Amino acid sequence: MAAAVEEISAQIDALAERVDEAVTEVRNLEEPARTRALELKSVIEAFHKDGLTRIVRHLRADARGKELLMELAEDPSVYTLFAMHGIVRTDEPPARTKEAFVPLGDLLMPPGWKNGPLLSELTEGKPHRLDLDKMSVLILKLNGKVNAFRNECAHQGLPLDGGMVDHEACTITCPWHGFRFDAATGECLTAPQAQLERVDIKIEQGRVQVRAL
Repeated sequence: MAAAVEEISAQIDALAERVDEAVTEVRNLEEPARTRALELKSVIEAFHKDGLTRIVRHLRADARGKELLMELAEDPSVYTLFAMHGIVRTDEPPARTKEAFVPLGDLLMPPGWKNGPLLSELTEGKPHRLDLDKMSVLILKLNGKVNAFRNECAHQGLPLDGGMVDHEACTITCPWHGFRFDAATGECLTAPQAQLERVDIKIEQGRVQVRAL
């Protein structure tokens, strides 16, 4: 068994090396050939990811399909393919548990974007905290508009999600040292040289999506 795994790993390494070599050759092409080749690569990858995602979604909809999917993901080649397209988390071992798989809602999202709360889950004037892998985001719905910032006060970097919101003034006040910020722009009203870091968001099908920094 160990020998078979080593053989598969060697095959994967060899294929990965060929891919790296091909990509390097493409990047060394002159324009516009390089741009066209990279666009072709992106289109093919997107096509493959869409097909794989549909397969995974179909399998996960059935109890036996889930079992088959777990068995497939234990194969290093299949796991590597899933990992390339973001279908499994790369910080998990080849999927002995279902937790290795990315939530279905995230599978077809553009790179860098993460699902946040539903609009219906946001309370007017109440900060909503969204913790991602590498950052915490403060989402605030105020006067019908939704804005998002890195959940760090510009003063000392402490979290703002416990801050007090003033509807009339359209401000949020840091709960730690009282620094006040414009809740729409992130501008600091206490110390003009400081400002909250904005986070890009968009609304898709009633859900807030966040661009992870």
